[in-house]
Amino acid sequence: MQSTIASMRLERFLPDRERLSAVMAVILLAYVAVRFVQVPPLVLDWQLLGVHLPLQLGINTLLAVLLAGLTAAGADWLLRDHPALGQRSTYSHWLLPAMTAWVLALVLSNLPFSASWWIAFLVCALLLLAILLAEYNSVAEEGQLYALVSTALSTLALILFLVLAISVRGLGLRLFLALPAVGLGAFLAGTRLNLLRNVENWHSLQLVGMTFLVVQVAAVLHYLPVSALGYGLVLLGALFALNNYMANLNTGQPAKEAAREPLIAAGVFLLLAVLV
Repeated sequence: MQSTIASMRLERFLPDRERLSAVMAVILLAYVAVRFVQVPPLVLDWQLLGVHLPLQLGINTLLAVLLAGLTAAGADWLLRDHPALGQRSTYSHWLLPAMTAWVLALVLSNLPFSASWWIAFLVCALLLLAILLAEYNSVAEEGQLYALVSTALSTLALILFLVLAISVRGLGLRLFLALPAVGLGAFLAGTRLNLLRNVENWHSLQLVGMTFLVVQVAAVLHYLPVSALGYGLVLLGALFALNNYMANLNTGQPAKEAAREPLIAAGVFLLLAVLV
């Protein structure tokens, strides 16, 4: 009897098992399958103001886009089964799963296919599963786990942005490829953080401004002799500080008071970047 009650309580916090299994299986199969698919990349030669900008579109790029869309659709499918959803939109719950699939595709596609790849694959699978479960439990704002999953999702959004920034730097992408990747990651992470703080209001102009400033920092760092970890920490500090500053302003704090903690946080991240 007690085991039955415990099982029923657990099911309140879990999506439909068949749906979850199907979503995870399709996504993970795509990650594995791409390692055995060899397709010549498509190279697009662009000329902008006399500058040669070759854009290489390979199977890994297409996979990342496909997986992001597939994961967003899978998250929506899982959430439709939530009893507390009602007629509400689920778009805010797509952002982090889609970003996760994109960033993990970027990481896995650039690791050598060895035992370390399988370890990374397992970690990525667990991370993706954790985010899908957390997003499912973030639907019910009055739920027992909302405070916990909100904190977890905020932390994971920042970690994913850090991984993205480190990967972009480590791959040595050219400026015209690195900045859009950083900008998209900053916008997705910032939007999810914003919506976790205030479900009803999406401060789109503030988020665009925040993304623009993070991209400017990335542009400055691009040609400086900064390590991949240092590059990621500086950008993470910029994203964290700007997001907190924006949140403080939205709660009615004066500009100087609102900037105090974000500036301290940015300074800490900058110091860490220098030390590493």
